[in-house]
Amino acid sequence: MNFENITPDYLYQHGINPDGLLFSRYHLPYNPKLREFSRNMRRDGEKAEAMLWKRLKAKQLGFTFNRQKPILNFIADFYCKELNLVVEIDGASHFSAEAQQRDKERDRQMQVLGLDILRVLDGDVRKDADRVACFIEEQCRGIQERMERE
Repeated sequence: MNFENITPDYLYQHGINPDGLLFSRYHLPYNPKLREFSRNMRRDGEKAEAMLWKRLKAKQLGFTFNRQKPILNFIADFYCKELNLVVEIDGASHFSAEAQQRDKERDRQMQVLGLDILRVLDGDVRKDADRVACFIEEQCRGIQERMERE
């Protein structure tokens, strides 16, 4: 991914307000005001996130993931830079019509950056985090194969 191509003008053209975002050739644009909040979320995060993180960290699936990564004006639960992939864990708070609309807009904005979004259910992680990790690994391998073909 070439972060240099993601400029304020590019975001404006795609209906995203870039005001307050930091831009760099090394990372996706993000709101620096979210850094401290994301640190706190890593420390005090949800149980399902901690369970899944145990399986994603340290390249256990063959890919490097970051946890609670600020992107635009959002914080992604997990982010894999090499695959342009965001993994989100959806709990009960994501099931209302209003929340689903917010998630849809959040996904749209992240997709403008060239990111794939993978959503998994909180309940599934709590029941069988290993199975969810295997599912994520399969999706990662599929994305990797697609990227190699392109």
